[in-house]
Amino acid sequence: MDRNRMMLIAAVMTGVVVLALGFLVGVQPQLSAASTAEQQQTAVETQNETLRAGLVTLEQDNTQLPALKSELTRLDASVPSQAAMSSFLTELDQLAIASGTTVTAFTSADATAYEPVVADAPAADATTDAATDSAAGSAAATAPAAPTAPELVTDPLVTATNFSSIPITVSVQGSYAQARDFLAKLQGGSRLFLVTTFASTGSSEAGDATGTPDQWTVGGLVYVLQDAAATQAEQAAETPAATAEGDGAASSDTAAGE
Repeated sequence: MDRNRMMLIAAVMTGVVVLALGFLVGVQPQLSAASTAEQQQTAVETQNETLRAGLVTLEQDNTQLPALKSELTRLDASVPSQAAMSSFLTELDQLAIASGTTVTAFTSADATAYEPVVADAPAADATTDAATDSAAGSAAATAPAAPTAPELVTDPLVTATNFSSIPITVSVQGSYAQARDFLAKLQGGSRLFLVTTFASTGSSEAGDATGTPDQWTVGGLVYVLQDAAATQAEQAAETPAATAEGDGAASSDTAAGE
């Protein structure tokens, strides 16, 4: 093999080595960097899509913000964070005027702490006995279905440390229809009111023979989103011209005309 051929082979080999080194040193890092950049771009685009979806959700929520604020205001008025007996008295007068009745007396007892209601166990034995007696009395007759109480719904966030109730008694003067209208308006008022009693001291639906309207007494509960001790303190502070009754557990105000 002559000298020229050896030089040619050496030159070719040198060129191959230079190309390989150039690829490894120059091209391969660039390809790796390009691949990494592509992966990062994909991740950023995915993140942007997530952010865009979140932005759409926020925009939708923002359009509902006025309605949510209105609902919050309604709920705050329904179960306020203060006793607010003065505001409740004002509302009672407005309801009485709207129903044609007159508020003649108002009594509020001391607030009591919230006690979670525990569902009673079903009376299986009583149901069984009733079914047995019915079957024995008449084979053809079927025992009536026992009434079932609605399912109790409680919230563990509502406790005696942040929720209390105030017993209320309101006396109004008016006909039976007017008293029923007042009762309906009271239950549908801005303040949540649970009616526990409804009684009459009058003689007839339209009043007695002398034309005096019937007297009606409504008892129930209003609720406060704070503990009973704080609510009692507010009751004592905000009840104007209160007159103690009995042992001092209740205060009375005449709401008519106020």
